[in-house]
Amino acid sequence: MQAFLWNTLFETGIAEIDAQHQRLVELVNELGQRADGADQAHLDETLSALADYTVYHFQSEEAIMVAAGVSAEHANRHRETHRRFVAQVVDWITRRKRGEELSLQQLIEFLANWLVFHILGDDQSLGRQVLAIRSGADPQQAFAQDHSSEDPRTDILLGSLRRLYASLLSRNEELLAAQHNLSTLNATLEQRVSDRTAALQEANQRLQAEQARSLEAEKMASLGRMVAGFAHEVNTPVGIAVGAVSQGREVIRELGVCLSQEEVTEEDLRTRLDTLEDVSELALNNLRRTADLVHRFKRTAVDQTSEQMRAYELAEVVEDVMKSLRNEFKNTPIRFEVDCAGCQPLYGPAGTVAQLLVNLMQNSRLHAFAAGTVAGCIRIQARTGPDTVSICYADDGAGMVAETLAHVFEPFYTTARGQGGSGLGLYIAHNLVTQGLHGSIECHSTLGQGTRFDISFPLQTVAEEPAPA
Repeated sequence: MQAFLWNTLFETGIAEIDAQHQRLVELVNELGQRADGADQAHLDETLSALADYTVYHFQSEEAIMVAAGVSAEHANRHRETHRRFVAQVVDWITRRKRGEELSLQQLIEFLANWLVFHILGDDQSLGRQVLAIRSGADPQQAFAQDHSSEDPRTDILLGSLRRLYASLLSRNEELLAAQHNLSTLNATLEQRVSDRTAALQEANQRLQAEQARSLEAEKMASLGRMVAGFAHEVNTPVGIAVGAVSQGREVIRELGVCLSQEEVTEEDLRTRLDTLEDVSELALNNLRRTADLVHRFKRTAVDQTSEQMRAYELAEVVEDVMKSLRNEFKNTPIRFEVDCAGCQPLYGPAGTVAQLLVNLMQNSRLHAFAAGTVAGCIRIQARTGPDTVSICYADDGAGMVAETLAHVFEPFYTTARGQGGSGLGLYIAHNLVTQGLHGSIECHSTLGQGTRFDISFPLQTVAEEPAPA
């Protein structure tokens, strides 16, 4: 890009100054050419050369003014113009070296315009005065003669252009200062943002650490509640069994006393044997209940990932579960509606899915339908999407109040303790979904209308089944 076209209109009449002006024009044009694709090193080299030569040129002009004795009015104005120009160029180069994004095109336009106005104005005026002084004129006379000899129209035009350029120059200085202040402000703001970000990160780390401690404390508290609940649940049947065994020992002692007598009636023996049979059965039933509680409690701690992975059909799993619970539901007025249409063949822990459905069905029978004495319907709808398996399990039974719903997945929480409820069924169901299937389970219930469980877990199809090793 050629920014400045030199011609004889720009000559001052002083060969030394004209030659230097031409060199400045060459450097500005060279800068414009390098701006179109030169690398940083070449640009910096050209800028440095331009800055150095400009200082040299201004020194040469000022030396000529001193040697010729140019009037102080012109010399002072000329020097001030040089000073302001150099200050702007140096400021631009310095800021560019600091990494600020500045427009090279704007700098080139500034340099070209400045040279045009400066040469046509101050420099040509300087040339006329120096030539007049060399011809014998007094410096003040030369100054006055230069200004009086100008065409009034030209003088008005040049005066207007000088004032316009002076205004533009002053405005450019203001803009440069504002840009510098803005850069400083941005740097300060960036530092503040960086400091604030670091503070927020530190606060977030502290919060995460506190949350981890709180979570660990909650886990321990939950474990404590679970163990306490388990102990309470086990204590009742164990206490009954211990009482029954103690009573049995007393009956056996009485039998021994009877047998030691010479005469023992058959009625006495039968009475005590019947009592012994009753207490034995009572002890056995409660020990079985205890064993069931232990089994259920252990089930909550089983690592579900250890379960065998296999290909399975959801519809077949549902059917197998219903068959396994046939005896429990054979005398109940509860019907089943199953819809697994469109489900893909899956791969995963089919046993976990089966156990989940068993727990939900047993929960419905016990709580929703009063241990199978109330008529109702259980609906199971399953679908497979692009990424998830969705199961909607619903019954139209008794439903729950809000308080019960809030604790539905807590261990040992039950409203049917008198009917044999342990409070572990839905807790285990929750663990089966979240730990075994890595999914989620939500419960929705309305008193008198029924309960619904929305279950979702990641889809893994038969096509994704890993090849045998």
